[in-house]
Amino acid sequence: MKQRIIVGVLAGALFLAFLIIGRIPFVLFSALLGVLAFLECIHIVKIKRASLPGVVGSLAVFLMVIHPFIENHGFSYSIIGIVIALSLILLIVTVFSYQSFSFEKAALTTFSTLYIGFAFMLLFEVRNKDLLLALFILILIWTADSGAYFFGKFFGKHKLIPHISPNKTIEGAIGGIVATFIISIILQLIIGFEDSTMNLMVITLLIAVFGPIGDLVESALKRHYNVKDSGAILSGHGGVLDRVDSWIFVLPVLYVFHLI
Repeated sequence: MKQRIIVGVLAGALFLAFLIIGRIPFVLFSALLGVLAFLECIHIVKIKRASLPGVVGSLAVFLMVIHPFIENHGFSYSIIGIVIALSLILLIVTVFSYQSFSFEKAALTTFSTLYIGFAFMLLFEVRNKDLLLALFILILIWTADSGAYFFGKFFGKHKLIPHISPNKTIEGAIGGIVATFIISIILQLIIGFEDSTMNLMVITLLIAVFGPIGDLVESALKRHYNVKDSGAILSGHGGVLDRVDSWIFVLPVLYVFHLI
């Protein structure tokens, strides 16, 4: 527990430092995290990281994440074009490596690129638009995750979805939602956002509900492939994907509702 807290605090402090700095350091840091999360994801589904699909997928994620920054500086390229090029390359690989790289793996690689790359791109766009809003969203996501963990640890008795995540409880889920709303109200009172209170409360609700679902999505993936953690880069926390699984799901949800 002690080691988990120390590593979490240090990793969180490093991330917040890059978030506050913004611009080139943050977009490059975000792209690096996105690539690491992508490589962990394809490793889970039994695709070699040091392979042509791993390399072109990593490049696609990198280009997706930095796209808003490049576009803001007078250059542009098509995200759809990147995805099409990636798909065609992967389909060619299935022809010449049909025994080791199937159509299914090509689809999994493409989906992993879109799922992770788009979320990290949204993260940079939110930061570029409004630092306070980015902090608000991320703090609430971390609150939902931490609240569920601690409430579940001390009060959890009834399993939430034991066949996917045996440690998650109904009490923990409720505690996470309550903690998210409490912190949301405190932040709104302290900061005084330009967004309307209604928008901020809707954001809070979506984070409280879909943050844990994002965590469960990754748990379902790891359960299917019989993997405990996505990686071991963060001692006591697993891999990068284990730490960002909530907000790579939440940010696209907020985007769909035109809240970011």
